[in-house]
Amino acid sequence: MVNGSRRDFLKIAVAGITGLIVGGIGGFFFGSSANQRRILELENEIKKLEKQAQMALEKDLKVWNWSYYINEALLDIFSEQTGIPRDRIVYDEFDDPNYVITRLEAGRSGYDVVILPSYCVEIAIRKGLLAEIDKKLVPNIKFVDEKFLNPPHDPDSKYSIVYMWGSTGFAWRSEVQEGVTTLKQIFDPDYGFLKKYSKKITMLEEPLEVICFAKAYLGKKIDDWSDSTMEEVKEALLKQKPYLAGYAGTEKYYPGLKSGAIYVAQAYNGDIARLREEFSEVYYGIPEEGGTIWTDSFCIPKDAAHKNAAHAFINFLLDPAVSAVNSKYIRYANPVRASWQFIEELLEDPIVYPPEDVQDKMWFEPSISDEIRNKINTIMLEVKAR
Repeated sequence: MVNGSRRDFLKIAVAGITGLIVGGIGGFFFGSSANQRRILELENEIKKLEKQAQMALEKDLKVWNWSYYINEALLDIFSEQTGIPRDRIVYDEFDDPNYVITRLEAGRSGYDVVILPSYCVEIAIRKGLLAEIDKKLVPNIKFVDEKFLNPPHDPDSKYSIVYMWGSTGFAWRSEVQEGVTTLKQIFDPDYGFLKKYSKKITMLEEPLEVICFAKAYLGKKIDDWSDSTMEEVKEALLKQKPYLAGYAGTEKYYPGLKSGAIYVAQAYNGDIARLREEFSEVYYGIPEEGGTIWTDSFCIPKDAAHKNAAHAFINFLLDPAVSAVNSKYIRYANPVRASWQFIEELLEDPIVYPPEDVQDKMWFEPSISDEIRNKINTIMLEVKAR
């Protein structure tokens, strides 16, 4: 949450850089002249699209997002720019996206925008819970980096648009002087790393993450779910298991890395970015074989009552200047390439934005059927039972 004085300061700052123009970035131009020209070109295109859209906004909006995942001063700016009264913009938070899916399935959730992780987006699409996004009403999608416009869980971004993204890699304490640079350290007992840090290493509880990394180690394609590949994956996990402290989520590896109970953990970058604010002797990286790019995306429930306001809100948060302010505050990576010149400090932080050459080796969370998910869960149950 943002206190009053902090909120007022941010309102002034954001208003200055956005110029109070929905869909544009006002006079906030930095970086090369080529970047400035391209942004101006895009802004002109967007203004034309906005005139074509001519949407009448409802005077209510209800948003549901992860906890601590927005600069709340931006809600005030959005209210000022759109004329939607601030006291009629409801912003709620959740900690479990599966609960959101349950509410959407029940119908009449009351929400106009929900932010969901990719696997929940896929579930919601399959169950017919989402409305198609009208791209004419979100002209700022022009600013989104191309690689985020066709994710596996929603080809062509028909039902969702990426809000923020992050990575899954490995974290380690300063005692691990060699760091984690290759998955051979993590999966090959003969490499020596597993034996050296035996019972001080954790893998994630999420089966899909564990299995995708095992496939990368084996040189398999991430979307290869053949029986032969899955058998090789199981054997690799069984060889690794005796050296693990266990399979751990944030609630275990976060304090474990801080206390020294854990030396190495497969981890989400956002957790380690936060941990470094409390404990500087922890590091994070993506192995040379790659790592996961995960996303959280804007979605509009099929029965949303205020769809025009929902589109306007999504468009506002995709504004390059707004997106920059938001990312700088919550310290998560956004997909709006035109905003990146405004957040150089974050871009230079490899925990938040892995370098481009590293990103080239990474994979998006794969889209999987219920059959494949059952196969994954079965393998992990067999591994854990040994």
